[in-house]
Amino acid sequence: MIKDQPIKSLKWFFTHIVEKYVLRHFSKITYSGELAIDPQKASLVLMNHYSFNDGAILHRLARKVLVKNFKVMVVEAQLKAFIPLKYAGCFSVNKKSRTVIESLNYAAALLKEPSNMLGIYPQGEVYSMHLNRIHFEGGLSHILKKSSDSSFQVILGVTLLDYLDSFKPHARVYLQEYTGNKELKEIESAYNEFYHLCKVKQQQLHRPPEIVIDK
Repeated sequence: MIKDQPIKSLKWFFTHIVEKYVLRHFSKITYSGELAIDPQKASLVLMNHYSFNDGAILHRLARKVLVKNFKVMVVEAQLKAFIPLKYAGCFSVNKKSRTVIESLNYAAALLKEPSNMLGIYPQGEVYSMHLNRIHFEGGLSHILKKSSDSSFQVILGVTLLDYLDSFKPHARVYLQEYTGNKELKEIESAYNEFYHLCKVKQQQLHRPPEIVIDK
């Protein structure tokens, strides 16, 4: 397992150089959804994983919307390809290694600290944003069980892109707090209901005929 090793002196670099460089490829990034962020609770953010650049979107979410420390679980092979990310707050998981339990326990422990935002891509890999459903890998269940004595908010996040009248994509990040039971299947079901609603909202951009919009 590769643990995160945030370095305060590098925070400016990741915020003003790396984040800015990655996000310049978008025409705009908007975060929507009414969230009542509790400063006394950590935030567990569950996000669809459509590209490597969504890490910068998550970084800005932690910094500007949630105002929490950036902590994100990353597939070990991806983190090894860009090891400096551990200095921003990324740590690794390898489901084919015996260290997987160590990574999951570490993630659960992060939820005990109210100042943290733990970002998880429950799909466990990069997939198209055009999928009809988002599947959840089983590792999240372990994290939820290990953190059952911790008080934290669960936030569902869906990122969708469209170009429409721009040469660069507009990234829309839809957010919603989940307040139900912290059980994997229930959260997965709630996430997919929210995911469907977000896709319908996205389809309604520029007001196309109702007949072409999903029900």
